[in-house]
Amino acid sequence: MPSASMDAQSRKRQDGDVSPSDDRQPSKRFQVPRACQRCKSLRRGCDEHRPCQRCLRAGLGNECVGGSSWPAATPMPAPGHDAAAAWARVVAEAQGPIVEECARLFFELCHPTIPILTLDYVARLRDAAMNPHTGIEACTLLVAMCAHVLLHVEVPASRGPGSAIPDDYEVYGKTLLDTASTTYQTIHWPPTPTLDSCLLAFFIYAGQNRLARHSKTFLCLRQATTLWALVKDHKPASPTAETLLNRLFWVLLVSERSHAIRYGRSIALHVTPDVPEIDATDPSLHGLRSLAALFRPIDSAFMAIKNEEQLLLPWSPEVLDRAERAINSAIPTSAILQDTQKANLRITKLWLRIIIWQLRLRLGLLTETSHHRNLTYRYPVDVAKELTLSTRDLPIHTIHVHGIGLTEKLFDVASAVVDVMAQIPHTSPSARGMSVEGPPEEDLAYLRALILQLPGGLSVYNELLEKHIQQALPAMASPGSHTSPGTVSLISHQSPT
Repeated sequence: MPSASMDAQSRKRQDGDVSPSDDRQPSKRFQVPRACQRCKSLRRGCDEHRPCQRCLRAGLGNECVGGSSWPAATPMPAPGHDAAAAWARVVAEAQGPIVEECARLFFELCHPTIPILTLDYVARLRDAAMNPHTGIEACTLLVAMCAHVLLHVEVPASRGPGSAIPDDYEVYGKTLLDTASTTYQTIHWPPTPTLDSCLLAFFIYAGQNRLARHSKTFLCLRQATTLWALVKDHKPASPTAETLLNRLFWVLLVSERSHAIRYGRSIALHVTPDVPEIDATDPSLHGLRSLAALFRPIDSAFMAIKNEEQLLLPWSPEVLDRAERAINSAIPTSAILQDTQKANLRITKLWLRIIIWQLRLRLGLLTETSHHRNLTYRYPVDVAKELTLSTRDLPIHTIHVHGIGLTEKLFDVASAVVDVMAQIPHTSPSARGMSVEGPPEEDLAYLRALILQLPGGLSVYNELLEKHIQQALPAMASPGSHTSPGTVSLISHQSPT
């Protein structure tokens, strides 16, 4: 019988991208001329932190923040010219025309999936960025947002001669991400983090994930989830900030659980009675509500089975059954969805079915005699067929915008199909799931062609899939060890113009 397709450990790729450790010594407490109002009135020494230690000990931290003329976040002494250059570039980019163009693309193409900004909030950030001495956090956040857009969105070719976005916009996006990351590491953060710092950590995480920098991705994801918990403890003053923080919880939960499944990590965010719910009356949030519903059942009990944790009580197959039922009903038929939302939801839903199938395979819960297709060995063939039919009508840019995450999910589905095809006899068409729509080979070819057009597809995942096919299905392997785009017919999806 087929083996589970490439476990989490075998899929990990060591890329040596661990961020350098921060050996900066903590700032010494000293008297400064720009003391907070309370220390001034007491004629006592103050320090550079806000709130200062004197106000914190007196339980008057809020008063210190309100009376201080110091910024909420300030640049630390630069350890070298690289950090100084990064800071100067962050300020220049945040005050430049690139922000307006990237903000427009974000709300057009990214916002349906990650509705964690509003037009008013971006306007506030741009106003704050005009004063780099008090707007360092805003400047860095705006640049990180631009990097996210340039790394995920297929920028239309007809953007006009006056566009601030260069032709090699992905390279430019990588440069902006690295610049924002450098500045992020040199910011002197206040004791109480803000929504801005949480959003900044998320955008840097998303950029590192897009570039397949796996260790940095995990580090930034953990930072973002930790910052979210700290910001939640100090409820944002603005209703808009509170709304965005609530939405960010679900975006982070989805990101963390998806990452945990693929790389065998634990989860830190949990759905408890006090977590914020998504507004059911807002049609623009139907996509996020459905995505959150897909990942709600991927809880600690599920991950304990996935990661083979040693439990006090034995695991139950009902955990997988319950998760599968919740996943199957997560997307309401009445939901009004955009194409970008449909692409993410359809692929993610089918990928989660494959993950559950792999767990059942590992645990010995599959059989050839079951009347339920999801409990048979050939189930991935059915999933591949459904995935093919449900994505053919979607423009390629609606899949591309989700980055390397969907590429990885498609790779997992294709790998499972290869495992099944290698074990099911070629002399039994009915057993192999062949139907009027075409044999499994056609669906596998479609998945490979789709992967080739997505982030990381040509450079990473097509080669991995080719090696898997060579080992399991040598008759289907392409000549040589690497498949070029011409080897399989590329899907004729419509791209933005």
